[in-house]
Amino acid sequence: MMIKQMLGCAWIFFTCAFATTDVQVRQQQPVLPLFDSVALAKSTTAAVVDVYAYRDRDDEVFLPFELGDLESMLFGAKRYGNSSGTGCIISPNGYIVTCAHVVEHATHIYVGLNDGRKIQATRVFFNKKADIAFLKIDAKDLPFLKLATSKTQIDLGEPVLVAGNAFGMGKTSIFSGLVSFINRVVDGKVVLQSSAQIGVGNSGGPMVNSIGEMIGMAFAIPRLGGLSFFIPASMIGYYYNKEILKQDSPWWGVHVQVMTPDLLESCGLRDKNIFGVIITSFAEGSPASTSLKQGDVIVEVGGQKLSTPEELDFFEKISTLGEPTHLKIWRDNSLQIVSLMPTKEPATTVQEVSNKLLGNVQFEESAEGVVVRQAGDNGLFQEGDVVIAINKKEIQTVKDIETALKKTSKGLSVTVNRNGMKLSQLFSAGDGGSFFSQSIIEG
Repeated sequence: MMIKQMLGCAWIFFTCAFATTDVQVRQQQPVLPLFDSVALAKSTTAAVVDVYAYRDRDDEVFLPFELGDLESMLFGAKRYGNSSGTGCIISPNGYIVTCAHVVEHATHIYVGLNDGRKIQATRVFFNKKADIAFLKIDAKDLPFLKLATSKTQIDLGEPVLVAGNAFGMGKTSIFSGLVSFINRVVDGKVVLQSSAQIGVGNSGGPMVNSIGEMIGMAFAIPRLGGLSFFIPASMIGYYYNKEILKQDSPWWGVHVQVMTPDLLESCGLRDKNIFGVIITSFAEGSPASTSLKQGDVIVEVGGQKLSTPEELDFFEKISTLGEPTHLKIWRDNSLQIVSLMPTKEPATTVQEVSNKLLGNVQFEESAEGVVVRQAGDNGLFQEGDVVIAINKKEIQTVKDIETALKKTSKGLSVTVNRNGMKLSQLFSAGDGGSFFSQSIIEG
């Protein structure tokens, strides 16, 4: 009997001990939130709006069977070209994010809320290159989605929900899919890729994770279908904090270019399967110049590989003031780890130049030269270009640009430095149409 009691006590002891260990192991493992698509759909659609953009088209040729043409023909009323897309409310006081291409030429913008209201909106920020625009409506206590930050973990294969005004039919539609690629470069932007099969009209619609955070915004669908691309919410947050909330932005002050075959050869990287961007120079007062050198090849940022200037620009924008950023670089024939501390972006003075050939272009005079901060519509400039010459006149100030533009009405010759490449471009416009050409001089 004594032996049985001893064995029973031993069994209880070992059972409790192993049970405790098993509980501890399970508690240590991260618990993934349940992907409740029904609950997510309800919370997401409440913050999604339909965006309707209208623009005057009095000077265009009459197009039969177009909505509004009958009224124009009979009563001489103004005709409007229109487009539709999606937006997402990101603050309770009426700020909405959408794609810049949805509202690019709009003279009137309206948004349809989930509760049935239709309210006129004001465009308060527009960046064509980033394809991000912010709208403002006069409303309060609105449902909104929280923007994910650069610290939000986004995993390959993570389930996501996408909402939007599919095919411009009005009322929000829901799509589901997976995160199928992280940090892909598309159209000069670092984007998220998803298997969610969305349609025309979804541009500006949010992609949310399992806890209802907005991690991306739909902006493009490949022609082959089956995939969709999203601007990361961390990039939306960068522009929202900087342009709307007027907060300080992180700055590295480093200029880079892509690695050409010759550069790979000269750096000893041709056969090492190592890629990156090479540092060409630093801006005045650059915080990066204390830990980096001209000729260093940046291979990784925060453990993530990169090979284009666009990716480096993305990592710079989503870095955090006051927190070190760790870089893996190639220097002196070896891989090394260095850190830099982002500082506040220096104050800049941006000047706008309006010209019928260029459209409205914004330039900034800096230590690098005259830099394009907002490009026009004809493709001569991209954001970040350093203007070298216009119509063979050397450009050192914005006033030089204004002087050069006064001497031409139908054609322009522009030389710029774009990500380390020196480009020569020609543009002309006349009665016979327009002509554009581009050639690489160096790089």
